Amino acid sequence: MYYLVGLGNPGEKYSDTRHNVGWFFVEALIEKVGLPSLVNSSKYSGRINEGMLAGEELTCLLPDTYMNKSGSAVAKLVLREEVGNLVVVYDDVALPVGEVKISVGKGSGGHNGIQSIIDALGSKDFIRVRVGIAPVSFWTGKTIRPKGEKMSRHVLGKFGKKEQKQIADLADQFTKIMTSIVTEGVEVTMNKFNGI
Repeated sequence: MYYLVGLGNPGEKYSDTRHNVGWFFVEALIEKVGLPSLVNSSKYSGRINEGMLAGEELTCLLPDTYMNKSGSAVAKLVLREEVGNLVVVYDDVALPVGEVKISVGKGSGGHNGIQSIIDALGSKDFIRVRVGIAPVSFWTGKTIRPKGEKMSRHVLGKFGKKEQKQIADLADQFTKIMTSIVTEGVEVTMNKFNGI
């Protein structure tokens, strides 16, 4: 059994924000591969489903806790000994829009949702799929990491038109990434997709 958790914030005002890109990716995968619809579950503090991906059992969860409390929902779903089969997809302001990176067992990188999951599970040994949301300088082509108040404005802002296209393309890529994780393992997947 694999577990896929998309991070985001509940409520209409957050629905299309950069911070909710984890939700978007999970919903896109569900639609693309024809998994059952998500249903509300008070037991698991979010919307959940169970299905099959490439012959492997997959449970998807979108916690309806706020981002910084995501761990409380994840801990209801994933047992400590199953942490290696947990995949968390979320926004990363250290990566440019249009880039995705797969990693295992790192720290939170300052992401409150990831820190909450590490604290709740007592382990950081889960798989992360980090989706870039950082703006890129028109002049230098380098990533600009917002600071201070600009950071919360940026992550809670919406993608521009060009960015929406990049994110939609990445969501298609994410389906391939998840299929690779469940069929070939995370090491092969990292070698195949990181740095594309």
